[in-house]
Amino acid sequence: MSLTSLARSLLDNVAAAHEALIAETAATAPIVQGLQAIRAALAAGLDGLTDAQINAAPSADEWSIAEVLEHVAEHDRAYREVARHGVEHYVEHGLEHALQLWKLRNDLVAARTNGAG
Repeated sequence: MSLTSLARSLLDNVAAAHEALIAETAATAPIVQGLQAIRAALAAGLDGLTDAQINAAPSADEWSIAEVLEHVAEHDRAYREVARHGVEHYVEHGLEHALQLWKLRNDLVAARTNGAG
């Protein structure tokens, strides 16, 4: 896997947030495995991207890949939604943002293929 130092730093931040969430909630094995799968999907989505691509926002109204990862880490450190939605919500939330990252990646790849990037 080819990850820039920025990509590794963003992933490390998500991993630290997940480890803290696991400890805070005494998460069960399925939750732990779900969070690990999210990190694997995020890492795969970052593979081969440059820092410029990671920081590129498609528009003023959309997040960059870096902002998506920063949001996941910040959200998963807050524990605000554990009482209301349960720790399972954090897996669902992470999966939604992993899909968002992959859409952003696909758009970057398409732009590069079409000569726009």
